[in-house]
Amino acid sequence: MEDTASSWDRRQVLTLAGISAVGTLALGQTGAVAQEDANVSVRFNDQESDGSSVVVESLYTEVEAEIIIFHSEGDRQRYKVLNVEAGTEFSNRTIELDEPIPETQLISISIQPPEGGYSYGGARATVAVDEPLNEPDANGAEATVELVEADPDAGFNWPYLLYTPSTSNSTTESNDTGTRPLIVGNSPWRGVPSETERRLESGHGHIENGRLNEIATEVNSPALVALIPSRSEDGSYENLSLSGSDPPRLDLQVLAMVEDARTRLSDQPYDVPEKFHAEGFSSNGRFYDKFTALHPERINAFSAGGNGIAVLPLEELSEDIPTAGDPSTTTLPWSVGVGDLPDLIGTEFNRDAWLETNQFWYIGAEDQDPENPEEYVHKLYRGSGEVDTLISEVFGSLQVDDRFRTSQAIFEQLGVSAEFTAYEGAGHELTDAMIEDVVDFHRRQKHEEFGPQFSRTIEWPSGTFTVEETLTISVSYENLGATEATASPTLVVDGETVDTAEVTIAPGEVDRTEFEYSFTSPGEYTVSVDGVESEPFEVTAADDNTDASEDQGSTDDSSTQAEPTTVDQPGFGIVQALTALGGIGYLLKRWGVDNNN
Repeated sequence: MEDTASSWDRRQVLTLAGISAVGTLALGQTGAVAQEDANVSVRFNDQESDGSSVVVESLYTEVEAEIIIFHSEGDRQRYKVLNVEAGTEFSNRTIELDEPIPETQLISISIQPPEGGYSYGGARATVAVDEPLNEPDANGAEATVELVEADPDAGFNWPYLLYTPSTSNSTTESNDTGTRPLIVGNSPWRGVPSETERRLESGHGHIENGRLNEIATEVNSPALVALIPSRSEDGSYENLSLSGSDPPRLDLQVLAMVEDARTRLSDQPYDVPEKFHAEGFSSNGRFYDKFTALHPERINAFSAGGNGIAVLPLEELSEDIPTAGDPSTTTLPWSVGVGDLPDLIGTEFNRDAWLETNQFWYIGAEDQDPENPEEYVHKLYRGSGEVDTLISEVFGSLQVDDRFRTSQAIFEQLGVSAEFTAYEGAGHELTDAMIEDVVDFHRRQKHEEFGPQFSRTIEWPSGTFTVEETLTISVSYENLGATEATASPTLVVDGETVDTAEVTIAPGEVDRTEFEYSFTSPGEYTVSVDGVESEPFEVTAADDNTDASEDQGSTDDSSTQAEPTTVDQPGFGIVQALTALGGIGYLLKRWGVDNNN
């Protein structure tokens, strides 16, 4: 093989010098960027595209801005330039490009002043053009997203998207527990019933390259996106209404979707339990907060962001419950509490099951308007109705300082298994820090409920082996969970267990073990570790290999002697180049000194 260091020429050395100079210029601009005091954010994830459009997971700018989508490298070709007004905010939006992306590239999005200048902020992602981002595993199936049409007979009048992770019988991504809970959410955009295409587009972005995909990929689980509306056709808000039975309540439709998905996943090499995980932001966070109160026995863990209030597991307020104000009543009707829930759904609130659910509440610390809290657009229940008034009396007015902190204090008083985190500098938005913590929360809860999950790598020996020759099989495990876990690999030869081992791995760490084995007779053998089979092992008698070695030894030595490798270096080589650069620096220094003199 060619010596990599020797293959560099003087042009490459000089190119590196140029890169260093450019890097210095870029670093010099950092201070100027930081001086622009504008609250902007954008999330842009790796994705597949036909080249005509890209999906932006979320974008917010508090100032008028110009958004530029361009090639991050090379010619920095611009594919789209659009101007947006101050206060623009959207999620999972497909942006049609003015110029198509011709091939798979690293694409940047920059938010900057309309008059030009330094960028307020931006993001980069790989856009795979007509290429799958996830290649199929060697012996398994690639990850897929399926649109399941509405099936009123099965209990759901709206479609849903089902993500199935890649599975394999090869050497990696082994889930030792064999149990993978569904990760469930709604399309970020829900709208009125007739907006089916926009809901579908939003759902695809969520499950293919958005937040739900990040969770499902991290915990190696299937995921479901319910494509359900949040308003009636006249615009009335009906996020999760308990009134009426035709069509069925949305929470019951989501349950029916989950059961349908479990049936569709029954042929996968893992179990999908009844309990699932849920995630939602803003109104979708409120949806799954209510859903958990209605069906706590079906939820292992849920995360909710961008809301200050939570459904309280109480029928009546007692004196020991901390409140922001002085409520005019102690009775807590749905959905402030669960006081009248039996009258609405015909069953009692399952308090014990609800207390066993694991909850993660998150919000931007700036997700409120202290100057005009009653008109803050992202605050739910800001009207003058009875429920709105009671919520203000119990939780307060400011979304973060009052409502979020009061919810936290009440949950702590009740001993609820919940985490509350407010993120400094963030508004009503999803930040990288939020998503990292949400993903980590679901990984931890999956591990605690359903056992450890490992990424496993098996190193098989290759070639033909002889009788009594010792072969070594190495097995490495990475602990993907949040607590210490033990893997117990088993070595099986021709269906018979011949050895076992135990490997204890700290969270996030990798450890390995080795099996050593010798065959006692010639033949072809099937060998497996943890049910993963290798290619058949061919074993020969020891003297067969000896004869072959002697035959090879009788060949002409000159035919096997390696020729010395030479590498042409036109002009001068790397050492000479560096020496020349040093000489140039010396001459420049002398020139400066002479001029000063």
